[in-house]
Amino acid sequence: LSPIIWIIFTSFKDVKEIYSIPLTIWPRKFVWTNYLAVIKGLPEFPIYFFNTIKVTLGTLILVMPLSAAAGYALGRFDFPGKKVINLFIIAILAIPYLVFLIPLYIIEDMFNLLDTNLGLILPYTALNLPLGIMIMENSYREIPSELEDSARIDGANAFQTWFTVMTPLVVTGLAAVTIFTFVAVWEEYMFARTFMLSTSAQTLSVGLPSLRVESKSWAYGTLSAALTLSLLPISVVFIVLRKYFVEGILRGSVKG
Repeated sequence: LSPIIWIIFTSFKDVKEIYSIPLTIWPRKFVWTNYLAVIKGLPEFPIYFFNTIKVTLGTLILVMPLSAAAGYALGRFDFPGKKVINLFIIAILAIPYLVFLIPLYIIEDMFNLLDTNLGLILPYTALNLPLGIMIMENSYREIPSELEDSARIDGANAFQTWFTVMTPLVVTGLAAVTIFTFVAVWEEYMFARTFMLSTSAQTLSVGLPSLRVESKSWAYGTLSAALTLSLLPISVVFIVLRKYFVEGILRGSVKG
């Protein structure tokens, strides 16, 4: 946590205190000039920020229901090829994601997806879906079968049983998938750097380093303020879902 704490406190210091010796951790005087410099003086920052928000939310909208549906099917039903599918999911997780970079670039170029939000949402969904399926599969597997049988006796079909009876019982697993996916997409660099060619389409992970290179006159206070703002969404998501996170990880852990 030390680097994060240092960045946050530095964002509230003026330039003189940042470069003062001896160094101080706690600001002698809290100032907001660094944040005003980011909001008013860096027009690219809001673009990068909202691009990241759109890509992250778009990925979550796809990953969450697909993980829940596939996890329910694999966790509650027996069918031919189930073990093969599970091995395939594990194999995808074992492959370094950079292996997919060049093939995906060629595919996105063919379908004119480069420089679009969808050009990141689709690969991010494919990369984060295997882990989400594994977590949800084991979360659904732990639910007693009596609840499912009762729903069927009451006349619920397979979709109703999954959506109205089973899914509310695996909120902890959904929370774990949400946090893992959110963090993975928010901080991803290589795909965003490769697929997003224009400034108007870039995300924070690519935009902030490029701004630092292009504007060498940046004060560390301004840079720290920009980084602190970029950490806020992840912090909010984790704070909101923290009580479900550990339980979701334990329930979704891979078993024999």
